[in-house]
Amino acid sequence: MEKNHQAEILETMMQADFYPHPVETIERRETHISTVFLTGPVVYKIKKPVDLGFLDFTSLEKRQRYCLQEIALNRRLSHGVYIDAVPITCNDGIYALNGPGETVEFAVKMHQLAETDSMQQRLMRATLDDGDIESLIRLLVGFFAQTATLNDVDPSTTLAWELNLQRAEPFAGVWIDRRQFEFVRSAAGSFYRRHRQLFLRRRRDGKIKDGHGDLRTDHIYFTRSGIQVIDCIEFNDRLRVLDIISDLAFLIMDLEYNHFPETASSLIRRYVKQTDDIGALPLLPFFCCYRAMVRCKVTCFRLQECSNRRADFATLKAAARHYLAMAHGYATAFSRPILWVVCGLPASGKSTIARALATVVDVNVIRSDVIRKELFAGGSTAPSNPQAFGQAMYSALASQATYERMFALALEDLKKGKSVVIDATFSRATRRSQALRIAAGRQAIPVFIECRAGEATLAARLLKRETGPSVSDARLIHLEAFKKRYQPMVRIGNEIHIPVDTENPPAVCLRHIMLTDALFVGCLQGFPRKGGRHV
Repeated sequence: MEKNHQAEILETMMQADFYPHPVETIERRETHISTVFLTGPVVYKIKKPVDLGFLDFTSLEKRQRYCLQEIALNRRLSHGVYIDAVPITCNDGIYALNGPGETVEFAVKMHQLAETDSMQQRLMRATLDDGDIESLIRLLVGFFAQTATLNDVDPSTTLAWELNLQRAEPFAGVWIDRRQFEFVRSAAGSFYRRHRQLFLRRRRDGKIKDGHGDLRTDHIYFTRSGIQVIDCIEFNDRLRVLDIISDLAFLIMDLEYNHFPETASSLIRRYVKQTDDIGALPLLPFFCCYRAMVRCKVTCFRLQECSNRRADFATLKAAARHYLAMAHGYATAFSRPILWVVCGLPASGKSTIARALATVVDVNVIRSDVIRKELFAGGSTAPSNPQAFGQAMYSALASQATYERMFALALEDLKKGKSVVIDATFSRATRRSQALRIAAGRQAIPVFIECRAGEATLAARLLKRETGPSVSDARLIHLEAFKKRYQPMVRIGNEIHIPVDTENPPAVCLRHIMLTDALFVGCLQGFPRKGGRHV
């Protein structure tokens, strides 16, 4: 059986004469998987001989392999930091770095970066500006573009977020709240089952990458020679091969944990602006929840190693509970359904935006034109008499029946916890009030997307319908009448109102919708905080 030399090695490494270079000071730091020695110019990291299920460092061979892998992987986002995997030898009971005798351990040797250059410290000192955030996003976007895309990940295998919850479960009711934990587990499972197609689409779209896996503010350094990103996950490919937005979510969550929510929002907005990856946004709260639970679990592992008499026990326990509270907040946010009301004048682009939005967020679309013809024309989409507006299927009673049917269908989805899109003019304030009451009854978020376009554009679109296929019977001759009956939108409750200029391409409109502060920030930051700061 392999002898464990680590206790003696770690004690020896606290002595300056152990090192073959000048030592300024020696600072020892512990994580749940490593012991790190900061000596001034150089850092040495020793992997603990532990098996935590998601990693196995129990043999010298494995620790050597993962030391080499750590160096190779981290050189992707850093330059000149990672030096070598240095053997620690033992000769007649004397330990040395790369000395004579038997190799009994390995250490990752790194140039020591200044703590004052870390993103975390720069944020605390308010010395990080928008240009730094822009440069970081540019670096990460370039990294994701170059790193390997892995589309063969089997979605049927146990997922990382499930494994993480399994590892955290023994701590529920011990150091973290059982009820909060169970809510997070249930909400995450429900979200994944409901939106599995979103996850599969990300794979089809090439968004699964060999990424970093542990992207946090204390792993990012803004140095004179450029941005250095260190400490990626080397010990488990399944935790490093992940969706781009899952990687970024770790940094978003960490920024929010450190009370920099505005910086978190700025970072993800810049990512979307640079990549146009709108499809990432519906998944962001889910992955932030997962990342908060990762830190909760890791903190609980550290609590296991810590005597309750130690001064940092209370600090660690408070941190674990804070991470769980964050996960609970994110889970609350992505569990709450949204009633999307896409409204506006005929030919304002409602249906185009509604379809595009429904695809992005993976929900059903309920379209008034379709419902009306199902009710009164046997489902036929053939154009009706253009003079018949206000009569027959367009009478006040028929319109009332159409809206009642739309609301009933929407309510079915909301009762199941599903968001839903309604596509109709909603020209009258009374209809908007009905939608608000339905949303309130299911504790859904009411979002009114008011599509707008110039009169010339409206006229051109309506004229095009004269010769092209359209389920809508609205034509150019009806425009003035619709304008007169369309009541201006005013705030009547707690709804979110998002005006959208559909003269712009649909992708631009969607980005505007998804990144609207009242919606995006509210859904992402679904938990109470003491206040926020920005760089």
